[in-house]
Amino acid sequence: METNNKQRSVRIISEIHPQHHGSMSEIKRMILQSKIGGADAVKVQLYSSKNIWGDESRSYISITKPELNEIDEYCKIVGIDLSASVFDEEKLDWCEEINLKFYKIASRTVKEDIKLCNKIININKETIVSLGMYDWTNGFPFKEANVKYLYCISNYPTHLTELEFPKFSEDYFYGYSDHSIGIGAPMYAVAHGAKMIEKHFTNNKSLQVETQLAHVCSMDLEDLTKLRNYSDAFTLIRNA
Repeated sequence: METNNKQRSVRIISEIHPQHHGSMSEIKRMILQSKIGGADAVKVQLYSSKNIWGDESRSYISITKPELNEIDEYCKIVGIDLSASVFDEEKLDWCEEINLKFYKIASRTVKEDIKLCNKIININKETIVSLGMYDWTNGFPFKEANVKYLYCISNYPTHLTELEFPKFSEDYFYGYSDHSIGIGAPMYAVAHGAKMIEKHFTNNKSLQVETQLAHVCSMDLEDLTKLRNYSDAFTLIRNA
């Protein structure tokens, strides 16, 4: 497995939030399934329901500091990296205490909280930025060397006709954050040079509810395994 990881040129991030229903046992199940399917990392979202959504409707899927510590320990046991989208400075402090390897900045944060964005970036760890709510056609918002950008459309689900893929390269769009149904779009992105794919993960695509809109556009274990195998095979062909 270690040798295979070193041969990979495409990193897959399994986004397990908010599809965990507020259940720690489901979070752990999703982490294990993500590892089995070949994901390089799992990602959670750290926010206050009231601050982000204006009410407590999503408080049941909010992750507390003790829960984050438990998730981190389980990821270490399983052998998969943990990352997080951080929506306030307190949650950033939580993540620094457990020394996350890299951060994700959601497009909502790019749009609404540049101060927090700069604080995350200035930690000088790898920082992945989605631009689904940002008009990148006039230029990217940050110039720091530790920032990598993901092309994204912030609709759940994203229809394939909405996608207008940009050029993928190390110094332009590094990868793609996918909200479409199935894995056709991320496979296309890999074929055209994307080095990172981020996609929501679920163990049950039928559980679409108002506070968890990503189930229908999530990958399951079968999808993830196919995406991993395709990405690795394409890497071998490209390097042959």
